[in-house]
Amino acid sequence: MNTGSDAQIEVRECKISDLGKSIGDKVRIRGWLYVKNTVGGISFLRVRDSSGIVQVVVRREKVGEDVFEQVDKLKRESSLIIEGVVKMDERAPGGVELGAESLRIQSPSLEDYPLRRELSSNVVWKYRHLFIRSRIMNTVLKLRSSLSNLFRKWLLEHDFYEVNAPSIVTAATEGGAKMFEVKYFDKKAFLTQSSQFYLEGAIFSLEKVFCFQPSFRAEESKTRRHLSEYWHLEVEASNMDFQGLLQMEEDMLTSVIEEFYNKHKDEIKRFNPGFKPFEKPFKKITYTQAVELLKSNGVDIEWGRDLGVREERMVATIFGQPVFITHYPKEVRAFYHMPDPENPSVVLSADLVVWPYGEIAGGGQRIDDYRMLFERIVESGYNPEDYAWYLDLRKYGSVPHSGFGLGFERLLAHILHLPSIKYAIPYPRTQTIVYP
Repeated sequence: MNTGSDAQIEVRECKISDLGKSIGDKVRIRGWLYVKNTVGGISFLRVRDSSGIVQVVVRREKVGEDVFEQVDKLKRESSLIIEGVVKMDERAPGGVELGAESLRIQSPSLEDYPLRRELSSNVVWKYRHLFIRSRIMNTVLKLRSSLSNLFRKWLLEHDFYEVNAPSIVTAATEGGAKMFEVKYFDKKAFLTQSSQFYLEGAIFSLEKVFCFQPSFRAEESKTRRHLSEYWHLEVEASNMDFQGLLQMEEDMLTSVIEEFYNKHKDEIKRFNPGFKPFEKPFKKITYTQAVELLKSNGVDIEWGRDLGVREERMVATIFGQPVFITHYPKEVRAFYHMPDPENPSVVLSADLVVWPYGEIAGGGQRIDDYRMLFERIVESGYNPEDYAWYLDLRKYGSVPHSGFGLGFERLLAHILHLPSIKYAIPYPRTQTIVYP
């Protein structure tokens, strides 16, 4: 609290979210003009920084005629430095306001701000570089940062090492998925669909590894669940079988999401009032059981056809919780999945599905035998020479191993019930969006 005269008051730099702890203190804030309303000789400014919004009261007699006139002409998003005394006011946002004693315009907005309260999707994507200043995106990006850190924390605490993999590759990881071709000096290369193969290489050094970095899919899809560039949390572990993998996924997701929910309950509830953290045990059904379930609910599907988002959503809706769909036919899975020893027509793979996004994670046990992997590559129509280094991993001390990949934006969009996955990332890339 203040003591003595104004001349003795020390001005302290302060974030807006901390003003409630500084009642009576003279502080300095730095922020951007959010809303302005001038009545007579008083301007009421709502100023934002990364932490929140505060009402600033600017009186003509306090700041002087010249400054007050400049304030009156300010456009939205002008950047400001304001010094003043913090006061309690239940009517103001956050229950406090700042009485300005000095105000400096760091940089005025040169034109009227193009984003208004009511925004069409076209405007949002055109001005994405400005839309991330909005309160909704401010909160989403904070939650995104927190969730990614919690995943890293859990994995590091469970003896996983973070590794980095290249984004430029020479061969497909997943059959059927379209890739972005790039000119790599005098060679043809691609943007990676997945870092899985490189993580598999790393397990022979570090045993348990993960990476969190972009993957790229050139899918011609305009749905609310697809991105052309998305952040991929991928995990691989040596000496882990299929059941161990499913248990690890379940343990990680329930633990991380519970901690995330407890840490950000108020923010999450504002987006998705009905959200509840995932609970153990996850439901598990085989692909064959899923097909029969779908047929009994009127879906026209035959065994051997891959499940689309419609089918995945229906399965998740029927159970009302995350569901592992396991043991897919080998024809609809990538060549590296381990055939089930009890039924070689299916593989030890699983997709985790939720409503409304369908699959959010997919993985399985990898083939660890050189000859079996070689034959599956040929059988799938690929050239083994393109995968020589990947085959090498099975030549020198191979071990059973498993892994999975999690679509980070899909999970975040699911938790927050966002209208589109494009709101779960700062600068989305889709079939139609590549600017800014």
